[in-house]
Amino acid sequence: MLGRREGPGVQRVALTEARSGVGELLRLADSLNSELESRRGRTERSGRGQFATPSQAAQTMASLVEPAGGVLSVVDPGAGAGALMLALVAAAVDRGRLERLSVVLVETDTQALELLDAACRAALLVADAHGLRLETRVVASDFCDVSGWADGRSFDAVILNPPYMKLGASDPCRLMVGRRHGVDCPNLYAAFLAVAVELLRDGGQLVAITPRSFANGLYFTNFRRHLTDRASFRHVILFDRRDRVFRSSSVLQETVIFSMRKSASGPGDLVRVETRPDHISGPQEVHDVPHHNIVLPHDPGRFINLPGSPDVMCVAERVAALPADLRSLGLSVSTGPVVDFRCREHLTAARVEGSVPLIYPVNLRDARVEWPLEARKPQGFTVAPQTRRWLFPNGIYVLVKRFTAKEERRRVVACVYDPVDGYGHVAFENHVNVIHRDHGPLRRPEAESLVNFLNSDLVDTYFRMFSGSTQVNATDLRRLRLPELCESHRSTFFDAENSCLPDHGIGNCEPLS
Repeated sequence: MLGRREGPGVQRVALTEARSGVGELLRLADSLNSELESRRGRTERSGRGQFATPSQAAQTMASLVEPAGGVLSVVDPGAGAGALMLALVAAAVDRGRLERLSVVLVETDTQALELLDAACRAALLVADAHGLRLETRVVASDFCDVSGWADGRSFDAVILNPPYMKLGASDPCRLMVGRRHGVDCPNLYAAFLAVAVELLRDGGQLVAITPRSFANGLYFTNFRRHLTDRASFRHVILFDRRDRVFRSSSVLQETVIFSMRKSASGPGDLVRVETRPDHISGPQEVHDVPHHNIVLPHDPGRFINLPGSPDVMCVAERVAALPADLRSLGLSVSTGPVVDFRCREHLTAARVEGSVPLIYPVNLRDARVEWPLEARKPQGFTVAPQTRRWLFPNGIYVLVKRFTAKEERRRVVACVYDPVDGYGHVAFENHVNVIHRDHGPLRRPEAESLVNFLNSDLVDTYFRMFSGSTQVNATDLRRLRLPELCESHRSTFFDAENSCLPDHGIGNCEPLS
């Protein structure tokens, strides 16, 4: 452990609380977290993308670490004030099976390093009192640059609450991780996970609390392949409310706790999946899911499906069995090409001569498009030689919001766009997904059927299973399995209990030719 001297106030709190026993280590974790957050301030916390691990979440994560014997070596990247280390020590003492616990705590924040030393001193007192040999080493270094601190070692476990921050294509960390480990990481938390799995010995364990955004979407495809090629899921904990785990920090990302083993998944491997209302309560639902249903073996995108209940798993199986997708139906999906802040000179009011309708997400209401609206957003788009490539021929399209507000009941919001009389073209703004046929319109029956299906409980449940954000990407829609689209637009795909009917079509009718 580094010989850094902490302030007398921090030292007094740490030693007093630690002497009270194992249970107080978790209370100490919250005290040190509060101290660190008050030192940083909200602006600095957000800038770093790093939020302290609440003691209850740390305790849950520590319970997932399963030592193979009497000795355990662990790395805690971005250790903050040491909550995960304190929870590990509390769990080790409570179980009584470990003889020696070695923890390397990696942190760059000078404000956290002082508190880490205090946490380590308190943990050593408790460990000594219970016959546990505890070794701690605090490293002031960049975790992703393993050459600066790891000395070529491998570890039994990595436990982490990594920082969340988008990384640009030229970001030094993104480039370094890509160069050394062969993986592209668009976010800092993904970079931490990618490096963490490389530090594990064969059979070693990764335990993390992260946003769910890596589970789907195009940007994380390379990362998901890297992760699932090297490790397999063992335990997943989902939370009903996105704002509960890091409530004190006002974090609204959907969060997941998971553990993985650095080993390939076998044909009979099961993943324990829990659903909890928050990080304090116990599990509401617990079930075991075959690993091949979490990561589909033949899915090139390696989407990670996280079913919160057996009923949701049934939904996943039903969707996977559907016979079609957009491509097989001769359809395509594109994000709306009009990025309004880049072409302000072409934005105008509705019905101005030489303009066409411009459709924003605000125009999508009750499965229909309302245009024009009395809204702050401009409702017209000027037709000019340089804008024609952004226009679609006037006609029927299916539009899907790319982002839904957190208070909206459904994750997927789809509408039929009916052509507005008197216009040859229409423009769609970038926050709308457009389903089209060869950049042209659809037939009304297929558009109605498709909207009916996309707005169904089935699709809403399915999207929530793998998507941890309110974003619906074009990639997600391309991947979605679909029923055959029918001449009737009235869907009977669900019975009164919202269960899937056995037929693959929407309604009891003949598929479109």
